Amino acid sequence: MIGILSDAHGNAPAFDQAVRLLKKIGVERFVFLGDAVGYIPLRDVIKSLQKLDLKIQCVRGNHENMLLQGICDAEREDVYKLSVVRSTLEREELDFLQKWPTHHVETVVGKRLLFVHGSPSDYINGYMYIDTDLSMFDESSDFVFIGHSHHPFVRHHGRVCYVNVGSCGMPRDDGRFGAAATFDPESGLVRIVRFDITEATRKALWNASGVHASVKAIFARRKTSVYGDFL
Repeated sequence: MIGILSDAHGNAPAFDQAVRLLKKIGVERFVFLGDAVGYIPLRDVIKSLQKLDLKIQCVRGNHENMLLQGICDAEREDVYKLSVVRSTLEREELDFLQKWPTHHVETVVGKRLLFVHGSPSDYINGYMYIDTDLSMFDESSDFVFIGHSHHPFVRHHGRVCYVNVGSCGMPRDDGRFGAAATFDPESGLVRIVRFDITEATRKALWNASGVHASVKAIFARRKTSVYGDFL
């Protein structure tokens, strides 16, 4: 079984929690859909990804792209904190990020899987939500796994199953509950899983300095129900 995670945004305690939980339910390898950095100015998620080594495939998110290219403007930097993170990175960690492709394609049990941060038409910056018109995308893949919006869903259009895995470190529906996805290639079963990251987030924010008030407010969001199954 494959575990798919995205958008940790410096929240390493939540990322590590997600990995542990997914392993407990049978996940053997992982795909990370980008945005290890940004918002919470810590590099610890990168370290966690490096420790997973050959058991994980990473693709580049928009925050890695901005960090590596140095294209974040001053107004956004106050929120994103990318220059702060870059100043702490070692050469090995920068090289690690540079190697992440914009997308990953593999065929498993006759099924073509596409993994991207954004969308099939804009791998890094595209957004897909529960109400996005799916007819605009080609149908060359059987499953498309995405992140970026921080809002999980599973939708079908034609022969394609689109899976937004949500955010394991900064959920934008209810800030208490991280999200990830599992995929069983044999059965084709996709599952969105949720888990309480309240304590993990508290640790991350305690270890970080200068986190913008608007970012802290995301974790304070509440909803009466969230998409996915609780672990």
